[in-house]
Amino acid sequence: MSRGPSALSALIAVDKPVGMTSFDVVARVRRAVGERRVGHAGTLDPAATGVLVVGIGQATRLLGQLTLERKGYRARIDLGSETTTDDAEGEATATAEVPERLLDSELAARAVRSLEKTRTQVPPDYSAISVGGRRAYALARAGERPALAPRPARVFRAALVEVLPDERAWVVDLDVSKGTYVRSIARDLGRELGCYAHVGALERTFAGPVGLSDCVSLGELVSGGVGLVRTRCLDPARVLGLARRPLVANELAAVSSGRPIACGVAADEHGAHEPAPSERVCLVWDGGLVGIWARRGSHLVCEANFPQAIEGVRPDLSQVGPVFALGPHAERQLVRESILWHAGSQERTHPFSLLDGSATGRLSFWGAEPPATRASGEGQSDEQPFVCVLGAFDGLHRGHRTLIARAREEARRRSARLAVVTFSPDPASVLEGPWAPRNLLGTSDRARALMACGIDLLVTVDFTGELAALTYERFVRDVLGGLMSVSALVVGSNFRLGAGGAGTVDALAELGRAHGFDVIGMDLVDVGGTPISASRIRALVEAGAVEDAADLLGRCHFVWGQVEHGRGEGTGLGFPTANVRVDRSVCLPAEGVYAGFVVRGAGALTAWPAAINVGVPRTFAPGAEGQAFLEATLLGFSGDLYGQYVYVVFVRWLRGPERFSSVDELTRTVLANVDWVRRSLGESGVELAGVSA
Repeated sequence: MSRGPSALSALIAVDKPVGMTSFDVVARVRRAVGERRVGHAGTLDPAATGVLVVGIGQATRLLGQLTLERKGYRARIDLGSETTTDDAEGEATATAEVPERLLDSELAARAVRSLEKTRTQVPPDYSAISVGGRRAYALARAGERPALAPRPARVFRAALVEVLPDERAWVVDLDVSKGTYVRSIARDLGRELGCYAHVGALERTFAGPVGLSDCVSLGELVSGGVGLVRTRCLDPARVLGLARRPLVANELAAVSSGRPIACGVAADEHGAHEPAPSERVCLVWDGGLVGIWARRGSHLVCEANFPQAIEGVRPDLSQVGPVFALGPHAERQLVRESILWHAGSQERTHPFSLLDGSATGRLSFWGAEPPATRASGEGQSDEQPFVCVLGAFDGLHRGHRTLIARAREEARRRSARLAVVTFSPDPASVLEGPWAPRNLLGTSDRARALMACGIDLLVTVDFTGELAALTYERFVRDVLGGLMSVSALVVGSNFRLGAGGAGTVDALAELGRAHGFDVIGMDLVDVGGTPISASRIRALVEAGAVEDAADLLGRCHFVWGQVEHGRGEGTGLGFPTANVRVDRSVCLPAEGVYAGFVVRGAGALTAWPAAINVGVPRTFAPGAEGQAFLEATLLGFSGDLYGQYVYVVFVRWLRGPERFSSVDELTRTVLANVDWVRRSLGESGVELAGVSA
């Protein structure tokens, strides 16, 4: 399964802006990546925004196979009028007064919940349904009324977000079946309420497993091109909802020619299993989808092959090993995601000082000038409102990314800028002193990763004892209010702000009502019945369960440190070793040996496979243990790393700490560790193409 030097086959999720057709997005993607074969799944109307799945290269062949059976929308339903198009683009066909009772939140919530059922609906006249060989919208534009038959539709969940009394509108969240028209829901709801209604604004929040947090903006895509797609592409196996069946080298010839292969073992989110009769699976090689095959009898047979592998398959770390080794492309993808690399220009910073120096920090932003804020020196007439998402964001895990995506959605709905507000150092280090938990990310790495989340402004507030004593009212009013015009705060449901943690979501909401901003508290993302949190991930890392921690982080855990002279355990065996001095505030995995990568942090980045030893050295001389260390034995590296800074990425746990009875036993163990890494992760460095520190 060859991979051309510059060809690209991938799925990417685009956050479609308002005013563009889905085809307009496809045309922009074509130009950005230089690939003619581009298509999309699930058309969005020009007035709608949000998740649009785009296929590039051979991934266009997947678009017809994407089920995306459920889709999510946030809709503003404008009461009082019905239109020709059932949205704000059309002309009013009927109007009515909106009774004041419909602006009562409890009544509105009950009415919205009543939408949760299976129903039949007549699609809008302006839709892409074929009627007698012509599109319905073409007939409608020609002045003909298309004869559209009712069709089944299901609303799995409907929830009221807010009532907008001045606009005579409801904002609702909907989880609906494929083919359901939200415009028809709004039209029919208005008729049931007796006041008519249409969709005033619509955003698709998810399509199947793909959500807003998976999306890139068109601006990012245009500036980042192929490099950005390779970094942010979707996992095709996850989007298809199929288990991954890794290939071994001696199966490639049979797969290429379409000959049946053994069923083997496939894996999905429920674990590893032998494919069931008729089950379809994704064949995976070197981080790419090379085929969709199905079980027939005792073998897998070909349904579709992709000679140009479709990129983006994330490896199941629990399966990585000598049998299912990572190839160079999969390694590159894994490491780039793990170290939170971003293909963007260098951000700029602007310091601020408020409350006579009691609150200091810096604004980070892209471009030559910061967005117009009160701290940037711009006149208040130039100010734009901001939606602010607040948190410590240690680890920037999957839950954090979902929170930021929700804030991005809210900012766009309000025509506002998006700011992330965080603290340095982590508040725990000030509040808990020597007993503070260790960090999953260093301060600079956390800032770099947050800037890569598609935000307009990063506000990093210096966390001091004096700042900790501020009440949440003063922080919001005098610090945030001193920096910008706040339209809304978005926080996790367990968030606390200010002295004594008195600034709960409810307390902030009450403050917002008094000062003219909204507060949105989001439920925490749940995995396995327990919310994702930095403390949960930290416990996994400190127990050595780096594979489980990676599942919650959405990437492998890494640390950053400087190489210094050490024991050189592997040097005498012919392998260069790097003794890495890691900041004591950073969370190190449990003592033991791991397989992973060492990435040189200067110039063009290269990832070197490594056996990584963490902890206090166990030797063959009882009582001769030394100081705690991190020592990595690098494969394929030659040169001098002393004094340089490196990333150390943890992929798999290999074994716990041991004490050896002889030099020979130590040698055999070290060589076995190195051999496992060589057969699983390769024996030469992989350049992270296009990456520079």
